[in-house]
Amino acid sequence: MLRNILISANLLKFSVRGYSSKIPKNALENVISAQHQKENGVVYDKKPFKIALVEGKSYLWCLCGRSHNQPFCDGTHKNQQLRVTQKPIRFQVEESKDYWLCNCKQTANRPFCDGTHKTDDVINATSLVRQ
Repeated sequence: MLRNILISANLLKFSVRGYSSKIPKNALENVISAQHQKENGVVYDKKPFKIALVEGKSYLWCLCGRSHNQPFCDGTHKNQQLRVTQKPIRFQVEESKDYWLCNCKQTANRPFCDGTHKTDDVINATSLVRQ
């Protein structure tokens, strides 16, 4: 329910432990089609991942939630036995700085955290067991 409120209100801010900021945009969102996949991956973690990203560099964010190199894709989705339908999200940032990337894989603003990890659906979800 909270996620629907956030999305319908079209809020452009999120908060992680007192850190508030505008939700960044993927500089490649109009170029790539993977951005528009309907399904989300499994919950990898219930908190976002803070990382320094470089302007203009391309990254592959794991959407399936099964990568061993979170939050980035390591190709695990290609394992035919897992039958994963989600593909990674290629993205770039417009400014070199620290960003919060979604680790619950449920964000509406892929790959950036929008606070969805605070919803009941994610809080009550069983996280993928990391090896």
